Amino acid sequence: MNIEDARALARSKTDKDTTYRHLVSVEGVMRRLGRHFGQDEETWALTGLFHDLDQDQTADDMKRHARLAAEWLREAGVDDLVVNGVLAHAHPEYQTDLMSKAIVAADAVAGLLVAGALVRPERSAGMKVSSIRKKLKERAFAPGVNREEIALAEPNLGLSLDEFIALGIEGLQEVAPEIGL
Repeated sequence: MNIEDARALARSKTDKDTTYRHLVSVEGVMRRLGRHFGQDEETWALTGLFHDLDQDQTADDMKRHARLAAEWLREAGVDDLVVNGVLAHAHPEYQTDLMSKAIVAADAVAGLLVAGALVRPERSAGMKVSSIRKKLKERAFAPGVNREEIALAEPNLGLSLDEFIALGIEGLQEVAPEIGL
């Protein structure tokens, strides 16, 4: 599935524009991580784009979250690696490879990066690792962001926090035009 068709599917399954923008932000982070690791960028990007596909329908049922999305993706003929990655972000038993571990940290850091971009007049342009590190320490800033999941980048991906944030910023900047950042 190409990215245009994937984004159309994501738009059709999400009720809220904020959900769609979150999906695209994680798509960007995952694409950049895939490139960094020499992996298939499209597979990583699709995993990011689809990770919370069913969020608007399953927000109150975490046991069902990602499982509904997996059903939709299988029906659409999406690759099993992507489906596993989608399941992995919500269900640890599916975290079996680098990509399925990366989605957990990418999901969290994208939330922090988007929140950081939204408070800047220039949005994501010129965003610095040091600024995001400060925001990471401020628990009152983007309180819904799981900082422990961001910290998983080092043990699970072998990336320092600064490397991970820098890659995340680059990924967000790549998709910024699509989501107004």
